[in-house]
Amino acid sequence: MINPEQVSDTNSTSEPAFSLDYSFNEREIKILARFFRQNQGKLPEGLEDFARQIELLIYQNMSIDEVEKFYS
Repeated sequence: MINPEQVSDTNSTSEPAFSLDYSFNEREIKILARFFRQNQGKLPEGLEDFARQIELLIYQNMSIDEVEKFYS
């Protein structure tokens, strides 16, 4: 199971932060990770940090072999 506490807040902008109280389940994280990977060249400006956090979560919770299979 993916542990969201493993990902730190790395909002690199100085913009005010909004808070969203939502817990993504493992399936949703995986869907987002694949979506961001497949569309990384088309992401709207401002979603880069969020996409990076999702990717870090995947890498922290899978072995290299699992990640390679997941993204292939």
